Parts: sequence; structure tokens; C-alpha cells
Amino acid sequence: MRVIIVGRDRELLEPLIDKLTEHGFEVMAMENSSAVLSYIKQNSIQFLLADSTLLMGHTLAREVLNRCPLARMIVISANPSLLGMIEAISNGLADYFPRRPEYFNDIVRAVMAERERIIRWQHILLADTPHSGDGDEAENGPSPNEADDEFSQYTGEQPDEGHLH
Repeated sequence: MRVIIVGRDRELLEPLIDKLTEHGFEVMAMENSSAVLSYIKQNSIQFLLADSTLLMGHTLAREVLNRCPLARMIVISANPSLLGMIEAISNGLADYFPRRPEYFNDIVRAVMAERERIIRWQHILLADTPHSGDGDEAENGPSPNEADDEFSQYTGEQPDEGHLH
């Protein structure tokens, strides 16, 4: 699954990028919200890790959720605060962390947990998609392939058979 990290401090974020890559994520680093907005015009995203200054205005967060409603976003803040955390979570962001290397393992665990959530949603969608194989989708719902396509429309990923515990 793809993780987009948005931030200007590439030197600080490089160890986080390395950790996510080690855990099997495809990581794309972008320097600003304009790059993300341009990217999501043509692509779906699953995860966005961004500096609080980019997400807390919520323009970027709203636009990402409008285009990719199942995207999971995590705020990384240089100046964490209780108010910032409450604001982030109440606006639909998945988690909130200080932007310090000692929290990078926690951030990776949070991204992995969000990956599990997306996989669980895939399994729920597929399990709750009635189909009889007779081709009557209007009566029986979409086929599993159509359910896969519908999920992919929102996540940019094909359902994953692995990782769910």
C-alpha cells in the first residue's frame, strides 16, 4: 500500500520513510499540499502523513477526503498540543503524533493498524456483497470483481487477501 508523506524537512523524515519501506509500504515523499492535490487528481491514496501546518487548516484534509473517502490521514506535529490533537481527530484524521524520531516506531505501528482497518473493510465489503453467480446483479448485488472495483475506486488498491489477523 502507498503512503504519502508531506513535509519539507526531508532529513528528519528520511528515517520514517526508511521504516515504512522496511514494513512493505510504498512511500512517496512530497514537499507541499499542492503536490498532493495535483497527485490525487489522477490517483487514489490510502495513507497521508503530513505536518500539522499542512493538514490543520483542513483544506488539504477536506480535499483528500472528498477525492479519496477511505484515505487515512495522520498528523505529524512539530509543536504538539492537546487542542491540536482534538482538532485533528474531530476533523476525521486518524491519528496525531509529535514530529520527533522517538515517535517514528509508533507512527509505523499506527500506519500498520490503519492498513489492517482498510483490509478489514475490504473483507467486509466482499463478505456482505451478495451474489449468486447467475449474472443478476440488480437482484443479487455486484459480483466480487465489481466489489473489488468499487473498493479500488476509493482506495486505489485491489483487496488484499493477506495481512488480516
